[in-house]
Amino acid sequence: MRIYFSIIILLFTFQGFSQEISGRAFYTSFYQTKDEMELKEDELNNPVLVELMEQLKKPFTDEYELEFSREESVFKKLPKLEKPEPTQGQISVTRSVMSDDEIHYKNLRENEYLNSKELYGKLFLIQDEIENKDWQLSKESKTIGDYVCFKATYVPKSDESDDSEEKWIKEKKDKKEIIAWYTPQIPVKNGPMKYDGLPGLILEVQGGNLKFLCTKIVINPAEKIEITAPKKGKKVSEKEFKAIVKEKNKDMMENFKSQKRRRD
Repeated sequence: MRIYFSIIILLFTFQGFSQEISGRAFYTSFYQTKDEMELKEDELNNPVLVELMEQLKKPFTDEYELEFSREESVFKKLPKLEKPEPTQGQISVTRSVMSDDEIHYKNLRENEYLNSKELYGKLFLIQDEIENKDWQLSKESKTIGDYVCFKATYVPKSDESDDSEEKWIKEKKDKKEIIAWYTPQIPVKNGPMKYDGLPGLILEVQGGNLKFLCTKIVINPAEKIEITAPKKGKKVSEKEFKAIVKEKNKDMMENFKSQKRRRD
């Protein structure tokens, strides 16, 4: 009798989810540079370079919030306390996956992805379709908090915006599979940043040196969650934005070289 009672409760739970579900998931990101970053022998006597390398080897962390419904989501970075200014002789290095005002919006029903971000003082609204990821599902499982999660993997597609031979060789060498852990207990096909498409909310995902880990979940809070798509900014595609970034970086490098030549 107890077994049947548990099954009935579980069925009612999922029936409730099928009608309406919304929530907030909080993530911590961990970014760590590659282990191959080592100083050359003649650089080991430079205390500034040694301190800089030690800073870069430490993991960089940030906190994020994913507001979601069954069909929409907004992913953004949470504000944090400013670090104290380094004293004379100290080095402080910061690195972040997203800028403070950056917004990732997804509409799973419309297959729409929007990314609002600033580049050199100008706001852009990147519009694209949600990537159809070829996830390979596994029976391997683990528990994250109170949720049973299952493993899924996929290998990202090549970046077609840069078809140079050097880029292709580097991607082929460095390309690594994305590893995600999702929970069917929250039947929402979503996750942090661009990660989605699995039969449950993604609670952990790692690609290369970057990892997102869910630390807290609030399901169907008392206050209604309003998910709004960003509208401000110059509208461009992902491919167009990458071309703009490439051109801006090229201009900055040329300006740096010209200033160096004038100083010399």
